[in-house]
Amino acid sequence: MTDDIKYTIFKTRPGYFGFCCTEKGVLRTCLPLKTRPSVEDYLLAGIDNPVFDNNLLPGLQTQIIAYYEGDCVDFSRTAVDLSGLTPFTQKVLRACMKIKYGHKITYKQLAEQVGSPNSSRAIGGVMARNPIPLIIPCHRVLSANGSLCGFSAPGGLETKKWMLSLEAHTR
Repeated sequence: MTDDIKYTIFKTRPGYFGFCCTEKGVLRTCLPLKTRPSVEDYLLAGIDNPVFDNNLLPGLQTQIIAYYEGDCVDFSRTAVDLSGLTPFTQKVLRACMKIKYGHKITYKQLAEQVGSPNSSRAIGGVMARNPIPLIIPCHRVLSANGSLCGFSAPGGLETKKWMLSLEAHTR
C-alpha cells in the first residue's frame, strides 16, 4: 500500500473506532471493538508505515461519535479513496453511500441502481469486502426477503442488527 497513510482511533459508545486515510479520502474503517490494539491490528493489516494522527479529520470523528450516540448522520459526502478497487466495485460502493440513514434496500435493488440487475450475488460480494463500513453503509443492504444475511465487519450479524436498530430508533 502507499506510504502516505494516516490513521486515528477514538472512543465511541460501543467501543474504539478507527479509520485511515490517504490524501484522497478515507481508505478503511474498523467498526467499534473493545480495545484500541484490536482496532489497530484490524485497521492496519497490510499497511506499511502508517502515521497516527489524533486530530485526523476531527469533523468526521465527531460525526462518527454522534452516529453511535444515536444521531442521524449523513456520511454521503465524505471523501473516500476507492482507487485500488475495480470500476464495478467503485460504482457499487458509491451507490451504496447514497442509501440514506434509517433506510434499507436489497442487493437486487442496489444491482438495479448500478445498471446490473442480474448481479445480486456480485453486489453481495462487494458488500462483504467493503473496506469502509459505516461511511459506506453496507449494513443497510438486505437479502431479497428482507433478512440480514451476511456481515463481514467485526461483530458480524449482531453488529448489523444493532446498527439497523440504532437507526430505526432515530428516525
